Amino acid sequence: MDLAHRLADLTAPTGEEKLLNVRYPTPRLRITSRHGLFVVAVAAVLCAVVGGRYLFASEPAEEEPVTFPLATSSATEPPGEIVVSVVGAVAHPGLTTLAPGARAADALTQAGPLPEAELLGINQAQKLNDGVQIVVPKQGEAVPAPAGNPGGSSGAGGGKVSLNTATAADLIALSGVGEKTAAAIIAHRDSIGGYTSVEQLKDVKGIGPAKYAELEKQVTL
Repeated sequence: MDLAHRLADLTAPTGEEKLLNVRYPTPRLRITSRHGLFVVAVAAVLCAVVGGRYLFASEPAEEEPVTFPLATSSATEPPGEIVVSVVGAVAHPGLTTLAPGARAADALTQAGPLPEAELLGINQAQKLNDGVQIVVPKQGEAVPAPAGNPGGSSGAGGGKVSLNTATAADLIALSGVGEKTAAAIIAHRDSIGGYTSVEQLKDVKGIGPAKYAELEKQVTL
């Protein structure tokens, strides 16, 4: 009984219950379960983005190959220059470099015809091509092939072969000339810059007095 009375005393109203009955204000912001799921989804997306950036940033980027332009030489020959050979009765026989479109008169001016040169048979107005040879005869000598006719035998001089334009085949066709003699005639022609007289054949190796006397009648400048 004492226990029952004791419990009754403890549960009896004391008059202070109204003080404990406090009403708290209703919160303005309410977080629902939907809001929670949205926050979790946003956090997951941010983690994925940050993690992806870190993952790809850790891999070394492939460097693109560096290419360099090919070096070109600036030391090129001037375009269009032509080189011709002027031989015979001139002060400066040999090779002459001319501008494109040059004429035979330009080559003769640089070579310097001698006083005894015969220029009437040369077409000085003719335009020149690279690699041609101009033969300037002395007065009284047979007129050679026209300027600008590279190589071959001259049709002037009564069918004689031009020493300055003849090929090896042209020379071999002459009486008393074989392959070795033809090669020697051409080699001597190149070494002296062209024949200025038929008598220079005497300086060619293998041509003695007898052979020269035979060739003299068959050749011209």
